[in-house]
Amino acid sequence: MVEKSYKKFTEDIEFTNDTYVIVGSGVGGLTTAVFLAKAGKKVVVLEQHYTPGGFTHTFKRRKGLVWDVGVHYVGNMEENSGLRRIFNYLSDNKLEWDAMGDPYDVAYIGDRKFEFVAGKENFRKKFHEYFPNDQSAIDKYLQLLEKSTKKNLLYFAQKAFPSLLSISLGPLFRRIQRPISSKTTYEVLSSITDNQELIAALCAQCGNYGLSPKESSFASHCIVINHFMEGGYYPRGGANRIHETIIENLASLGVPVYIKANVEKIITKGKAVKGLLINGKEYPCKKVISNAGARNTFLHLLDPSAVNKKHVHFKNVQASTCHLCLYIGLNKSDLDLKLPKYNIWWYENKDTDQILNDKNNLSNDKLSFAYISFPSAKDSAWSKEHPDQATIQLIGRAWYPDFKSYEDKPWLNRGDAYDQIKEDFKDKGLRLLFELFPQLEQHIIHAEVSTPVSTRKFSNYKEGEIYGVTHAPERYKTKVLRPRTHIKGLYLTGQDITLVGVGGAMGSGILTSTTIIKWNMSKQFKEIAAKY
Repeated sequence: MVEKSYKKFTEDIEFTNDTYVIVGSGVGGLTTAVFLAKAGKKVVVLEQHYTPGGFTHTFKRRKGLVWDVGVHYVGNMEENSGLRRIFNYLSDNKLEWDAMGDPYDVAYIGDRKFEFVAGKENFRKKFHEYFPNDQSAIDKYLQLLEKSTKKNLLYFAQKAFPSLLSISLGPLFRRIQRPISSKTTYEVLSSITDNQELIAALCAQCGNYGLSPKESSFASHCIVINHFMEGGYYPRGGANRIHETIIENLASLGVPVYIKANVEKIITKGKAVKGLLINGKEYPCKKVISNAGARNTFLHLLDPSAVNKKHVHFKNVQASTCHLCLYIGLNKSDLDLKLPKYNIWWYENKDTDQILNDKNNLSNDKLSFAYISFPSAKDSAWSKEHPDQATIQLIGRAWYPDFKSYEDKPWLNRGDAYDQIKEDFKDKGLRLLFELFPQLEQHIIHAEVSTPVSTRKFSNYKEGEIYGVTHAPERYKTKVLRPRTHIKGLYLTGQDITLVGVGGAMGSGILTSTTIIKWNMSKQFKEIAAKY
């Protein structure tokens, strides 16, 4: 059982000088752990929460209802794809996936409905039908997406370069990518079309990286849209199966995963790692890989004296967006309720930027934006363990300053004003849901809301952000979002050094592992190609 694959951290645990201590058990940290362990390195994984997995973990409520907290779908998981093979490797072939089918996403923009289907040519055909007068612009858009792939791969590859290559080739690779990373998504799209409804439809999935078209880097947009071009997939058995299967594999490799290990400080001496402050006690160690987020690492875990001048600019790189989430449980099956597998992106109108930056959204009578996911419908294993039950999630954008005054108040007892914010969001979310699916109204048995301070408590992201560092152009200007840091023995992994999402976090683990074990990674890639 997976419960035996990780255990609670205790005071008597010690680290040897050659142990790589990974802080954070999200996908980035777990991926790094597998590749390092397969290369013969000693590895330990620490998690401050009472359950591992980062945003892949799930939580339960009465009557066995279960919801994921961050994994709503994953792209590029078709059979024999590179990403699928790597996850087979990480999980020792125990992680299975269910295709969501077509459409995998549906966008409601004003009074129009747009379906997103798998495959570039299928996408082209659909959008040609939706916008018959803009077919050349759609074709140009697909060309830009295709051309972006190599540019983004070069940008990420240079992050793992050793010092000499980083100095010589790094600037060239970054310069090749700069034309797409320095411009916003809206700047690029408005250069190929003046049809604002088309731009809104092409950007309907922008919630996957947390920024509106006028805020986001076009590079971020391209990576995420390309990631889902072949459709969406969901882990069979729930999002928790991602970390469960990987941790089971780590246990077979002799890698311990500890929960309730709150790393408060990375202790340095001069320009090298000296140890960690865990649960109030110092533990000597010389090799640390932080999967706690770049902002957390540089601005909170390290002593200010250890942060050099390069990170002054990093302080200006903002955190990503935060959110409210309504979790709903129902007393009938997805089949009985006729719930879809696809996700819904709902916009009141085509002014995406105005909607996603409407800070009055919480006080308005009606939500102007929502993302709706049906996790139980996506999971083919759900009905076996949860007959006559279904789950839904409805997400809205939030702003941390609206919740900051509640961050130090006790969980589940933050006061009437805080509870009223949640109640108002719940009511508006349910009204929208009943508008789309009136058959649900008599079947809700549970509904609760999480806020940015909930995210802050359980993920330790200080501003309740869910996507780490912002995916705006400024993200690509900083040179510190890479595996190797200026401190000897300290490395980074996780979505901040690559991009948002399960695939991005997994990619970060590969980059960090490559930085550490270098050309020996080729042995593992050959094994993946041959066996998985």
